[in-house]
Amino acid sequence: MKLYMFEFNTFRQHSRSFVEPAIISVWKTWQNSILLHLSQKDKVIFGGDMRADSPGHSAKYGSYTMVDLTINRVVDLQLVQSNEVGGSHNMEKEGLRRSLAKMSQHGVKLDSIVTDRHPAIQKMLREEKIMQFYDVWHIEKGITKKLENASKTKECEKLQTWIKAIRNHIYWTAATSSTGPERIAKWMSLINHVQDVHTHEDPSFPNCLHPVKHTRDKHKWLSKGSPSLQKLEKIMTNKRILKDA
Repeated sequence: MKLYMFEFNTFRQHSRSFVEPAIISVWKTWQNSILLHLSQKDKVIFGGDMRADSPGHSAKYGSYTMVDLTINRVVDLQLVQSNEVGGSHNMEKEGLRRSLAKMSQHGVKLDSIVTDRHPAIQKMLREEKIMQFYDVWHIEKGITKKLENASKTKECEKLQTWIKAIRNHIYWTAATSSTGPERIAKWMSLINHVQDVHTHEDPSFPNCLHPVKHTRDKHKWLSKGSPSLQKLEKIMTNKRILKDA
């Protein structure tokens, strides 16, 4: 159509002079208001996670987001550059540290925080004596990936039919358990369940809660000693998974 458009340099000039300052001003005004509101509460529960500009350990920038899980609103954003902290693997920890410092400056009293299971995050929160819970989605994503990879091998193809049920079991275990031993008992009960065994030795969870059903497809169950069951047990009894429960 041969319409004349302004050049990129002109756009950047207007953006730097008007658009970006307006966005920052509105954000800071809103953020100060919400932090003042949160500072008047006895305790708050946050969720935090980082999103990087590229996957793996080659990221240059990371944006750490802190969300109030009670009102489901973003309360802080921290942009971290990898060369500030000695590498991309340190960006998430630094982003969380900056967000926590900002909360402290505004008098916000933290009750607990939900994050992923990054070892550096675990150590920092433990040293700060902040109660930490894990994002179930991160755990489910890791376990599902391992199960999908295992199910691609010829001897473990049966695992494919169980992946959806195992994913549901992860969320159900987290949602219905109030103690660590109960979570572990419910989690480990799945090894019996996939063998069509619904009573368990652990007194914290002695029986499956579902009604007794007589299946028509007996081939879906995993056999004791089979490669599929051995692989499933190896994934489910991972020391870090059981420790973090």
